[in-house]
Amino acid sequence: LVVQFNTPIPHWLIAASMALLGCGAVQAQIPTKCLEIEGVLVDACNNGCAGAQEGENEMFRFITGPSSIALTDLEAQWATTNPFLGWVQNATTASLTAQLNATIGNCGFLIEPTNGIIPAGRRVLGITSTAMCITGNSFAALSDTLYVIYQDQGNTFGHFKNTNNGDAITNQPSGPQSLRTFILFVLPVQCSDSVTYSLQLLENQYGTYGGNYIDNDGSSLAVSWPGAPVVDYFNDGCQAPVTPFYATILSDVEPLPCGSSVLLNGTAIGNVASTFWSGGEGSFSTTSGTTTTYMLGTNETTGPLLSFCAVSACGDTVCDALLLTVLGAPQLSISASGPTTICSGSSIDLTAAGGTSYAWNTGENSAMITVDSAGTYTATTSNTCGAVSDSITITVVDAPVAAIDGPPIVCTGDTVQLTASGGTNYTWNTGGTTAEVEIIGPGTYTVMVTDICGSDEASIDIAPGEALSPAFTVDVTDGCAPVCATFAAQDLGTVSYAWTFGDGTTGSGITSTHCFPVGDHDVTLEAAPLGEDPRCAATTLLSDLIHAWAMPEARFSIDPSVVTTEEPTVRFNDQSTGATNWLWHFDAFDDSSSTERSPTLRFEGVGCYTIDLVVTSDRGCTDHTEGLLCVEEPFAVYLPNAFTPNNDGINDLFRMVSTARDPKQVELTIFDRWGGVVFTGSSVHNAWTGEGFPVGIYVWKLRIRDTLGKLHDRTGHVSLLR
Repeated sequence: LVVQFNTPIPHWLIAASMALLGCGAVQAQIPTKCLEIEGVLVDACNNGCAGAQEGENEMFRFITGPSSIALTDLEAQWATTNPFLGWVQNATTASLTAQLNATIGNCGFLIEPTNGIIPAGRRVLGITSTAMCITGNSFAALSDTLYVIYQDQGNTFGHFKNTNNGDAITNQPSGPQSLRTFILFVLPVQCSDSVTYSLQLLENQYGTYGGNYIDNDGSSLAVSWPGAPVVDYFNDGCQAPVTPFYATILSDVEPLPCGSSVLLNGTAIGNVASTFWSGGEGSFSTTSGTTTTYMLGTNETTGPLLSFCAVSACGDTVCDALLLTVLGAPQLSISASGPTTICSGSSIDLTAAGGTSYAWNTGENSAMITVDSAGTYTATTSNTCGAVSDSITITVVDAPVAAIDGPPIVCTGDTVQLTASGGTNYTWNTGGTTAEVEIIGPGTYTVMVTDICGSDEASIDIAPGEALSPAFTVDVTDGCAPVCATFAAQDLGTVSYAWTFGDGTTGSGITSTHCFPVGDHDVTLEAAPLGEDPRCAATTLLSDLIHAWAMPEARFSIDPSVVTTEEPTVRFNDQSTGATNWLWHFDAFDDSSSTERSPTLRFEGVGCYTIDLVVTSDRGCTDHTEGLLCVEEPFAVYLPNAFTPNNDGINDLFRMVSTARDPKQVELTIFDRWGGVVFTGSSVHNAWTGEGFPVGIYVWKLRIRDTLGKLHDRTGHVSLLR
C-alpha cells in the first residue's frame, strides 16, 4: 500500500518539466537543434489590471540549443495574424523584470540576456508585450532561473487564438477541430521549432471544454522534446509557467514477514538539492539518496509508515509516504454455523480460522466446537510473531409465552392502551403489529406473540362500564325573545355537568340559566364522572326544547311632517314589522286613541303633541315607540323699530319674533348709515346688543325660510337709543 502526501503540483509545471525528464531522473542534455519550444500560455489572464488586453499578457517557454542566440536573430511567427514586432531590451524591460522578481515568493529569478545574447542550454520565458499586467499571472512559485525576453508592445489581440468550443461547457470537446501553429526562427542558421495544436482540445478552468473567455483563462500547452513533439493540453489558472518540485516513491511493496527487509526506490524532480529517507522503528541501509534498504524493527508487527523527501535549493521540503504491511501475528476469527441467538434445547457450531492450532476457553483444542449454553466463547492461536484471541457471544432464548396487560372495564368510545409481552414480534386482531396498541371501547382483543423459538397467543375480555343517565328540568320553554330559562340537572353524585345550548353557547354546573335568541333551540346535557367514579359519561339531548318568538318592531311616520293651523289634518303611517295589532295614543285630546293601523287625526290648537304607538305580534309580543308632532300658526315675523341697550333689563336687545318654531333658513343683516355691516344672525335666537355703536338709525334686511320651506324677505329700520 502506497500513501502519497505530495503537495499538488500545477499541471503546467509538471508537463513543462517532463520534457526534460528520462527514466525518472533529470536529464542533463540540452537540445541538439537551435531551440525547443516547451510550453505556451494560450489564454492569458488579463483581469488583474483595468484595461489590460489578452495580447499583452500571453507567454511561452523554450530552451536554447548548443549555441547562444542573439535577440536580433530570433523571430516569431504567431498562431494568429498578429505581426512580429521585435524583441526590446531597455529601461522599460529592466523595470518590468525588477517588478516581476519582487513578486516571486520562491527562490527563482528572472534575468534579461546580457548584451541581448541568450547563452546556450538555457530556459527562456517569452512575454508578448512590455504592456503586460504584473498581477495578471502569478510568478510567486518560480524556483529556478529563467532568461526573460519581451516583444515590443502594440499587439492587443491574442497571439495564440482562444477556445473554439463555444459558450456551452461540455465534458468532451464539442467544437470542430481548428489547428494553429506557432513557430520560432533563428535566422542566421535557418533553424526553427514549431508547435501545432487544436483549438478543439483546449481546456477551461474546470478541466472541461467550452465556456466564455473568463472560463478559459489559463488554457495552456506543454510540448515534449526531443523527437516528434507531443502536445499536452491543461489549465492551471492564472499563473506563469514555473518548474515543478516533488518527490515520489517508486516501489510497490508486497506484505512482509516479521523481521524481513525491503529494497526501496524514489525519485525527485525539480530544483533538488538533496533527498533523504525517514520513519519507522527499523533501520535504513542509507538515509540519503534515492535508493535504500529498510530492515523491519523487532516490534514492527503492524506496518511502519516510511517517507522519502526532497529538499530544494530554496530550502523547501516535499515528501511522499509508503505504508508497509507486515505479516505479523495470525488473523484469528470465529464464525458460527447460524444466528448467535439460539432456542433453549438447541446447539450451534463455532469454527476458528486463521491459525494452525487453537485453544478454547472450554478446554477443547479442535478448530470447531459445538455449544448449547449461553456465554462468551474464546479461542487463542499463536505463531512466531505472537498470540491472538477472538471471542463470540451466544444467547439462549426460551419459547415465547404471550400475555396482555389492560383494564378490565372500558366505557364505550373511550380509548385505552393494551400492552403485550413474551416475544419479539406481535400481531393483534385489530391489525396492530407493536407490543403496545390503542383500542376503542369494550370487546375481546387477541395478540399472537412470536420470536425465533415459536409463537403463543393470548386474549383479554374488556367489559363495558356503567353509563350515567343524565336528566334535567326547565322552568320555561317558550316566550318572546329573549327567552331566559333556568335548567336544573338531576343530582348524580360525583360528576360534572356540561350544558350545550342550541345557539352555540355553553354552560356548566348542576343548574344553569341562559337567555335564548329568536328560534327553536336544542338543549344537551352531558354528565361525566369525576375522580375514581367508575361510571361512564353520557349525554341527553332534547330537540327544539326552547321556542323564542320574534319581537315586533314599532315604527311610524307623520304626513305632513310640519303642520300649521291652516292645514291641521295629519296621517300617521305605520311602518312596523311583525305586528298584527296597533294601539295609538295622542295627547292632543283627553283619552284620544286608535286601533287603526294608519289613523288620521285633525289638530286644532297650536302646540307640540306626543304620539305613542304600541304594536303586538300574533304571539302576543309587544313593542313601543313614540314621536313628537308640533302644530304652528301660519307664518309671521316681527322686528321692533327701536331698542335701548342700556342694561336696564327693558328692551335691551334687537331680535326677531316668528311663528316658525324652527325655520329652515335665517339670514339677518344690519347696516349703518354708510352701508357697513354691523351685525349678522343665522337663528331666531340671535340678537344684536348694539354694544359699541352710536345712537342712530340702522337698516336691517331679513331672509327667512319657514318650516314649510317657503322663503320670505323683509326689510326695515331700527333706532338705537340710550
